[in-house]
Amino acid sequence: MSGTNWGVLVRQYSWTSRFPKMVSGMLVPAILIGCAAGPMVAKTASAQDQKPLREAPRNSVDERSQLMYELMIAELAGRRGYLDVATEGYLSASKRTSDSRIAERATKLAVWGEQWELAKEAADRWLELEPDSSEAGELLAQILMRSDQPEGAALDQFASLVESAEDRGLVLNDIYVLMSREPDRPAALATLKGLQSRFPEEMEAHLGVARFLLQQNDRDAALVVVEQALEINAGHGEALLMRAQILAEQGKPAEGLSEIKNALDEDTDNLNLRIGYARLLAGAGRYTEASKELEFVFDNANGDSKVLLSIGLLALDSKRTDAAKRYLEALLDTGDHRDQAHYYLARIDDQQQAFAEAIEHYENVGEGELYLSSQLRSAELYAASGQLDVGIERVRSLSSLLPDPSMQPMLITTESRMLQDAGRDSDAVGVLSEGLEKFPMNGDLLYARALASDRTGDTETLMSDLNTLISAEPENASALNALGYFLADENIRLDEAEVHLEKAMSLRPDDPAIMDSLGWLRFRQGDSEAAKKLLERAYELLPDGEIAAHLGEVLWVSGDKSAARSVWDKALLDSPEHDKLNNTVERLTQ
Repeated sequence: MSGTNWGVLVRQYSWTSRFPKMVSGMLVPAILIGCAAGPMVAKTASAQDQKPLREAPRNSVDERSQLMYELMIAELAGRRGYLDVATEGYLSASKRTSDSRIAERATKLAVWGEQWELAKEAADRWLELEPDSSEAGELLAQILMRSDQPEGAALDQFASLVESAEDRGLVLNDIYVLMSREPDRPAALATLKGLQSRFPEEMEAHLGVARFLLQQNDRDAALVVVEQALEINAGHGEALLMRAQILAEQGKPAEGLSEIKNALDEDTDNLNLRIGYARLLAGAGRYTEASKELEFVFDNANGDSKVLLSIGLLALDSKRTDAAKRYLEALLDTGDHRDQAHYYLARIDDQQQAFAEAIEHYENVGEGELYLSSQLRSAELYAASGQLDVGIERVRSLSSLLPDPSMQPMLITTESRMLQDAGRDSDAVGVLSEGLEKFPMNGDLLYARALASDRTGDTETLMSDLNTLISAEPENASALNALGYFLADENIRLDEAEVHLEKAMSLRPDDPAIMDSLGWLRFRQGDSEAAKKLLERAYELLPDGEIAAHLGEVLWVSGDKSAARSVWDKALLDSPEHDKLNNTVERLTQ
């Protein structure tokens, strides 16, 4: 045993350093010596189970043998799922060795099992062996928040971390991130306010409190804290931007914007502040000024890829697609953030129906978080360009990239949508039916088949699938809306439609599609005034051709034909080939 390789024995595995994730639903990795094992399931060992595990070896002759024994006991307990015994074993072993990794293991096992007293003891031992470990100190502070410790113990530990840090602002920001995930919101806020009080000259201490208050939608309190921070540093960019954002949400955008403009006059080259200023200008609808600021940033970016990505996305959000394209092409030239550059350039080409160029960009997106959506959209564009077979083949080939079976229905619904776009509605229904044989009662597939069946005139399947889905998912607003609208549009079972649509509206009160459905139902019920209010609000939120058709019909039947024509004419400029809109206008005006 004397030649044991402790680095192998105490095998490393990937633990997150962020406490909130460690007490969530992640599986504990296998920790057994010399063999693979499944995840541990936390159990409490009975006295009978514990006894053979906890007996000391009769021939134990030295500390190393005892240590080895305790580690093996801990591993065996973990294998059997006795997390409490495993934790105690590692904790006991940590007291017999100067190897901090064993104390670290004990700490994280105790945290996982929410054994707070053991977690604190293990963390104290970890820090004793590795005093400079920021991870151990951070974890101890969070353990103190969860355990029954004297009030202020966690705050003292967090403050100690800040005091010993070379970059206090960075540590304070890290603590804010941790507190933003802390389920005990009052305790988290109290901790941040305690740090603000102890470090009154640190901007991040104040901004952490302000950010947390904004998370809680307490804008007035956040504004007070931001203004306290600005007393320390009147030109601090993030504080100025935060104050301007709060003022804008309170209906006073000009005041905050003018302060930022003054700061930029004194610090012309502060590109991050200027980007934030442009974002606020765009949010206030001052697009010309926002564009001017973005152009200044672009001219002075000097190839900074982060800056180019920021202004590219901001220009895209502001619907300045020509400018966004220039910025993103410049980003592509830097060689950085290539996936993002290709993806958003593809989005621009896609929107402009330059499908060949869009496909090329989508297919240049590498593996990562944007890869799957890029490949799916590329396949759809092949189909939209007349190469349906290529598109379908590409969608099916993506199946191997989705080892999680729960994601497979997404590919099936994509294929069905491509078939519908190609006018092959019956084939689309067939694909969805095959999918439901593999994934019975899948909500996405049921909903998709219901809508596809409507296009084939199979109203029986439409109602059956929607009723099945609503029975399984009573809070599914989309299904409630679809069934309610179908009944209203068919002018049948209007009381049932009302039940579905009012529930859908209660679930998603600001959804224009549901407003449209409920408005159309009110029209069918003879309440034109209520219908008009709902449809006008829906059209304001979403100027869609179908909503315009409904609103125009309500106005026309109510006698306001001039207003009806105005709505239709405007909608036809945007959607000249919209079937529902054209059919409505033709039916009523001829």
